[in-house]
Amino acid sequence: MPLIVEISVAIASLAMVVIAVAAVLALSSVRKATDQVAKLAVDLQQWVGEANELTRKARETVASVRGVLAPVHRVAEGFEGLGDRAIKLCSVLLEEVETPIRTAVAVKRGVQSIATHFLERLTHRFLNGRSTTDGGSR
Repeated sequence: MPLIVEISVAIASLAMVVIAVAAVLALSSVRKATDQVAKLAVDLQQWVGEANELTRKARETVASVRGVLAPVHRVAEGFEGLGDRAIKLCSVLLEEVETPIRTAVAVKRGVQSIATHFLERLTHRFLNGRSTTDGGSR
């Protein structure tokens, strides 16, 4: 066999080995990528399961809150009506009681003022030893 044919066969064989090694390396990389995708898929399935569980619990919570809101709303409306009635009652009571109380306070102040003035006059008259009937002027 001529030398050129032997060299060509050797180069072709070497090229086939290089191509085989490159194919093995490429397949190894593809396999690693496939393993990572598989792990990601497993994690994603777990996350989806957890998200579904969380969604179910959220729906249950919303349903129970809706069940509680109606009675709470009714109680709040009852307190609102009760508060309105208490305000009206207090207003009526103040309107009815305010004037007599103001009058009583004014009468008390007047009586107190008169009593104080009278006691001052008596004290002044007895301390000075004067007994006049003309209002204390001499």
